[in-house]
Amino acid sequence: MIEKYDGREWHCRMLGMVIPFRYCRTMREGLPCQRIFDCWFELLPIVAFIEEHYAPEEVAAILAPARSRIEAIASALARARGGPEEG
Repeated sequence: MIEKYDGREWHCRMLGMVIPFRYCRTMREGLPCQRIFDCWFELLPIVAFIEEHYAPEEVAAILAPARSRIEAIASALARARGGPEEG
């Protein structure tokens, strides 16, 4: 069950506050945060959890660098204009 650890909480170094695992698990358009391994490895069997619940392509997407804020803005502008996404 993918929601198994959703109620667990931990301090998020990016946000500077305590957040539930559910947030970390879903924050990147339904995929986990890129830092999920670094933040949760001491508290949960995070590698086994990710391998159990995500396909190899999704794991690759989790590990891929997040887009910069500028890339995200350019992509949003392109979508708003109806053109091809950039970035």
